Formats: sequence, C-alpha cells, structure tokens
Amino acid sequence: MSAPLPSRHRARWFAAAVLAVLAVLVVGAVLYVRGALPASVPVAAGPFSSTDYARALDHVRPSGDLDFVGLGRDRAALERFVASLASVSPRLRPELFPTPEDSLAYWINAYNALVLLQLVERHPEGVSSAWFGRFYWGHAWPVGGERLTLWALEQRILGEYGDPRVHFALFRGTRGGPSLDGAPYQPEFLDAQLNDASRRFMASPRHVRLEGDTVHLARLFQTRKQDFLAALPEGRGGNVLQFVWAFLPDTCEERPGCDTRGDLDRACGPKLDTCRVTFMPEDLSLPDVADAASRR
Repeated sequence: MSAPLPSRHRARWFAAAVLAVLAVLVVGAVLYVRGALPASVPVAAGPFSSTDYARALDHVRPSGDLDFVGLGRDRAALERFVASLASVSPRLRPELFPTPEDSLAYWINAYNALVLLQLVERHPEGVSSAWFGRFYWGHAWPVGGERLTLWALEQRILGEYGDPRVHFALFRGTRGGPSLDGAPYQPEFLDAQLNDASRRFMASPRHVRLEGDTVHLARLFQTRKQDFLAALPEGRGGNVLQFVWAFLPDTCEERPGCDTRGDLDRACGPKLDTCRVTFMPEDLSLPDVADAASRR
C-alpha cells in the first residue's frame, strides 16, 4: 500500500485543482458574455419577417414611452419574432442579407426586440434593478447559431459597422436613453431612420441642454466619444460638439424647449470651442406610460 501524500502536497494539489476550475469558469463566462458560444439552429417556421416585431412596436407612444400592459397582451408576437432570430442571421445566411443595410437593420431590430422581451419579463422592475449592468450581459439568446448577449450584440457585432448613429437607434430600456421608433428599421429606409433617431436624441433636453456657456450632454457622448469623433470629417478637430451640431434641430416647433444649431453657435462660437462640456447622468427609470402618467 502506497503511503498517503503529505499534507503539504495535498494542499498544493487541491489549490491547483481549484485554480483549474476557476480558470475554466472564467473562460466560460468570458465566452458567454462575448457571444462566442454556439447555439442550435432550429428549422425556420417560414420566411424571415419583422411583422411580429412591428406589432409589438404598435405600443410605442410618440413620446417614446411604452404601453407595457398592451405589450404584455401582445407578448406572443414579440416572442415569435425573437424565436425566429434563432433560425436566421446575416452571419448564418448571408445570402438573405445582400447589402450592409440589410444586415444592420436586422441587428438593430434584434437588439431592440431582445431588450423589449426582457423588459416584459421583468416588468415593472426595469433596468436599474439589475446589478452591475447584468441586464446587458446576464442573459444570452440563440441568434443564427450563436448564443448572444446584448453586450455581444452591441460591442462585437454592431460595432463592426462603424456608424455612430447606431448608438441612438439602440433602445436600452431607460427613459433617459435612446427611444424606440414606432416601426422596425428597414434596409431601404435605414439611412433616413438613423438620421431621425439621431435628431430625436439631440432634440431632447435630457440629452443636450445649453446653460450659458455650458453644454450639458448625455453620458452616451462620453462613453462613445471616440466613435463620434471618428465620424467627423478631417480637419474638424476632436470636438464632440461638432457631431452634436450636425443633428440639432434648426427650430423647436415640434419640441418646445429644445436647443437649436443657432443656439449652440451663439453660445460656443463658430468653432464650438468656447463652451464647457459636462455629462449628465442617465435617467434609468422604465419608460412606462403608466409611470409617466403618475408623474403628471
């Protein structure tokens, strides 16, 4: 009979085993969050369509708030659309998405639909109750043969398109973030829809607000600053206000109280370099019409 291992050797063996298990767990967690794990691909029930998603968007109000009671009644339509994502994607079936606009519209709609479904499942908790941003990385869905988190969709896939206007089209489930449009993004209208999303964002005092020679901007302009600067023409310098100016309204007839291009010019000078820029915290409350009505 062999002699038992000395306690010192047993401790070393146990420590090595624990480290190996931890390493596997860490690698698995990283792959999970980054959307690098495979998923089964079910047979599609029919041609891919955004009709069911459009039905869910019928519950978006002009204010950008959502009728979650009505959306809950139409949950089956939203679930059917999300289920259809498992069978097809631009990465799995590129022949179905021949242009960049086809692919980008798919990914934006997929992201927003997954946010909506998770909000319906969590209602009325919303995003703010999820610790450490777990709302965006804590759940993965099968999408075209991959298991994708919201984080993976935004950072790894949508980031490849290099269009900063996409940041204003991604619904993050908060009243202070970009709002949903009442229709799916469509390839043939994508450029105009992204411009509209950018203008809606800039026209809200929650996101752009002038106060003397200070410009208060949404936190999004800080976290995505390099994306916005990269989109500026050569010679415009490294001023994010140049990007903001491009999408500010000329008048505030439709949104009283907004700030205009002329306001920004007068406050910050022709080069937009005389203002101080600060970044505002985001209102993380749920954009629920019922909650909005209670605030009045």
